[in-house]
Amino acid sequence: MSNVGVPIRLLYEAETMKVTIEMKNGETYRGLLINAEETMNLSLSDVVRTARNGQVSNLQSVYLRGSAIRFIALPELLRNSPIFKKVSQLKKKFADSAAERRKGNGDFGAGSKRKRDG
Repeated sequence: MSNVGVPIRLLYEAETMKVTIEMKNGETYRGLLINAEETMNLSLSDVVRTARNGQVSNLQSVYLRGSAIRFIALPELLRNSPIFKKVSQLKKKFADSAAERRKGNGDFGAGSKRKRDG
């Protein structure tokens, strides 16, 4: 799990919460997220499926293929997820190191031109 991106980590944190999934074919699924995989394949239980024509059906469980998912609506509770704190720390660290590189470049840094003797 250490090499997965932020969206997948957020899905892992959403396990056991209610989510809404919109598929590329127009169907929507709302249910309890049981399991999420690195490929964004999802297992849901206690699902309400809404077809493209508006027909609603209740399903005990469903497995959704990640490549067919268009959109995932996660609970508002995840806005305070620890993963966002890690991301903001990494962004700050990256910005600080970029500023340090710019400051320390001197006359021959990236983007500056060297004068030729002539």
